[in-house]
Amino acid sequence: MMSPDHADGATGTRSTTNLGGIAAPLDRSDRPPLGSDVRRRPQSGNPARLDQRARRGAATLLVVILVAIAVIVFWPGPPDPGGQSALHDYLERAHRHGLPSWITFDFIQNAANVFMFVPLGLLGSLALRRHNYLVVLYAAAASGFIELTQLVLLPHRVASLQDVMANTGGALLGFLISLPALRRRIRRRRRYLAGRSAAADSPRRVARATRL
Repeated sequence: MMSPDHADGATGTRSTTNLGGIAAPLDRSDRPPLGSDVRRRPQSGNPARLDQRARRGAATLLVVILVAIAVIVFWPGPPDPGGQSALHDYLERAHRHGLPSWITFDFIQNAANVFMFVPLGLLGSLALRRHNYLVVLYAAAASGFIELTQLVLLPHRVASLQDVMANTGGALLGFLISLPALRRRIRRRRRYLAGRSAAADSPRRVARATRL
């Protein structure tokens, strides 16, 4: 006859074994049933911290680009005057060979002023935690300061209100490009906070994740 100490019974979740006269219980309640496929799902990182690192990376790139732009706009004379003369000559030859007449030196210069501020609008928007649209106003103010400095302190540079408008348009374009990433950031954070609330997490940790 089988000893009661070795019989699992109907449940099969607890048994004992006799080791040196001492009955040691064997708890099988924490073991998955045979044939079951138990996989642990990896815990996703806190999106608030991921967004914080992304904002810091965008701010670092923004500083690098700002330094490069400052060197260009505050240079005492026109940047690369030889290159500008060569561009004038190239456009004259190209117009004679069918280049549209609206592609002029002023058009290319205005386009350069637009695209120069696109990275500022993009990275500045991604670097801000909230009120990302303010990057357009900051860019307009920075462009106005640049043109005022050129007017007062750099007599060999030409200050123009048209440059301010072109720079502001470039920053606006960069901000619009950043909108999909900003929407993804908001959705990811909302899903995370909803999951934490559903798991009855500590209100203090939820509030801290919201502030990041």
